[in-house]
Amino acid sequence: MLKRSGWITGAIVAQFLWALALLATSVYLLALTRSSAIRNEADAAEAISGLKIAASLIFAPAVVSLLSWFGLWKEKLWGWWMALVGNLLLLGMLAYAMIDDGWHNIDWDLAAMTTGSAIVPIFLLLPAVRRFYWKDSEP
Repeated sequence: MLKRSGWITGAIVAQFLWALALLATSVYLLALTRSSAIRNEADAAEAISGLKIAASLIFAPAVVSLLSWFGLWKEKLWGWWMALVGNLLLLGMLAYAMIDDGWHNIDWDLAAMTTGSAIVPIFLLLPAVRRFYWKDSEP
């Protein structure tokens, strides 16, 4: 087992924190469905349904992020691939959602989340991190 550099530890920690943020967001959205402010709205059923859909859409990448974090922690190449592909897909979806209404109507909260989602792929593509996980695949 190779000694982990600060970059590799940073990638693992960043992936873990990202997975926790996604899980926390999903749980928060589900908790909102029980709040009195949402339940007392005129269209409460529609709002609750939308929150549940959003929570489930965020929960799926959260599970992928947790699994890939485990793979990164165990120094597995599949964990690196799962983290890279999963985070790039989520980054693409968030970027699309951010500019969906046009460049003049950018959702700045979503822009912050999109920027945050770019941190892990950047870590994973750093040469030191990539070489560490690809160590068994190189000739």
